[in-house]
Amino acid sequence: MSWRILVPGVPIYTNLGFVGFCNVILIETEGKYIIYDPGHFGNKEYLLSSLKNIGLSPSDIDGIILSHMHYDHSLNSLIFPNAKIYTTKEEMEYTRNTPDLYSVQYLPDLIGAERMVLVKDGEETHGLKFVLLPGHTAGTLGVVCKDTIFVGDAIKYVIDARRKQTSFAYHNLDEANKSIVKAMQLARIIVPGHDVPFKVEYDRIEPILDYSNSFIVYIKNDIKITIKRDEIR
Repeated sequence: MSWRILVPGVPIYTNLGFVGFCNVILIETEGKYIIYDPGHFGNKEYLLSSLKNIGLSPSDIDGIILSHMHYDHSLNSLIFPNAKIYTTKEEMEYTRNTPDLYSVQYLPDLIGAERMVLVKDGEETHGLKFVLLPGHTAGTLGVVCKDTIFVGDAIKYVIDARRKQTSFAYHNLDEANKSIVKAMQLARIIVPGHDVPFKVEYDRIEPILDYSNSFIVYIKNDIKITIKRDEIR
């Protein structure tokens, strides 16, 4: 069992809205290729290029695990024709029935019921263990892979883990903060939604600098850019 980051998460947002580049993770287990959080259309080309570079195409992917159904984590599910889509009943109901600005309410209909697989907390598939981490959304889903846990926006940024407080909760703030603590107790290495992976050792949090989330901005016209370091929201 192994994993790699296909698209790096970037911890930035703007006064006009979210850029939304999340960590897109490829897991190889028991002869299957599974992607955790395929991202959104803005990084589709980068994702396809990353797959091509390792000799894979969208049709080779057997499964997609959605941490949740916000657009930035889920929209690229549509480009994998043979993949089962794993989510939770809680997330399906939340997506369909809650006025969350970032949830893609029509996504389950586009995917089709025959490809959707609803999983429960503690359930396992292909050596991966599902963990319910509610708060950011009602059915946020983490995955334990050996000594690593992929958490989506249950822990969006490294700073969230250090403070044990979420930056963004759309369902329940208290549950979101509890889910941060829960996730950090389940594995030594944590891959957050929009930041570098980090290690948890003796209550110390150390980013794994082997993974880069460098971000290049190309400017096509005169523009004023103000950069602010936002550590506490």
